[in-house]
Amino acid sequence: MDDRHRLTVGLVVGSLLVLSGFAPHPILASPYETSEPAPYLHQAVSADDSQFDQLVALYGFDRENAIAIEELSPAAQTAVERTLADDAAAGEWRRYELPVCATGMLACDTVREPPSEFHYGEGTPDEVFTIIDVDGDRYLLQTGVQTDARTGVDLRSQPVSTFAWLFGLLPFGALVIASHVIGRATGERRVADVLTAGGAGLLALGIAVPYLTVFGVLTYDDVAIDLLIVAVGMAVLAAGGLVYQTVQYAKTTESAKRRRGT
Repeated sequence: MDDRHRLTVGLVVGSLLVLSGFAPHPILASPYETSEPAPYLHQAVSADDSQFDQLVALYGFDRENAIAIEELSPAAQTAVERTLADDAAAGEWRRYELPVCATGMLACDTVREPPSEFHYGEGTPDEVFTIIDVDGDRYLLQTGVQTDARTGVDLRSQPVSTFAWLFGLLPFGALVIASHVIGRATGERRVADVLTAGGAGLLALGIAVPYLTVFGVLTYDDVAIDLLIVAVGMAVLAAGGLVYQTVQYAKTTESAKRRRGT
């Protein structure tokens, strides 16, 4: 590979790493939609629980105005059944988060859209609460948060993949580009080539992880922190490589000046 092709490949890999945080396809991320509060979280409480009566009275719901589970779509029925199957302690809400595939995933092992019968995100009590009838038993199902809940999103609520990009992929990509610029000036390509190869491998890993999760090869939550450590560690190593290049460039420049001076 000649110098021009090496530079082109390096700039492409570096740019892809820098822009990976904006890609529609998840990079080093979960294949499912994630945010805080959980976007497709279902919570239910039985009519036997005092919280049911308190909320029905508070919001003026008609407990007889219940939707039979058989009237729901298959996706909604599954969500309700899995919520009620949660082994919650007495007095606690049963919970189930429906995994919805992220935009850009070419393969999906669950659903791409949440059940249309339920409201997700912020809404009024009438929107986020639904009374469900399951074989004569009533449950109050919550699928969103009230508008005045003030569930603001901050950096702490971001998924691990956001930090992997901010502190790993983004700086690594910038360092790959800088390494090629310095390498072009000095003629020393080894560090730039190594960083480019590492960046390409990191991109391949980042693209593969969501699909490995979908196909059951791994569980994303089990490897998320490890992926963050790998991304940040590679960025640190890349920074070390760039420092080495810079020092060598400074030495070469100084030697050239001395030769010209003599």
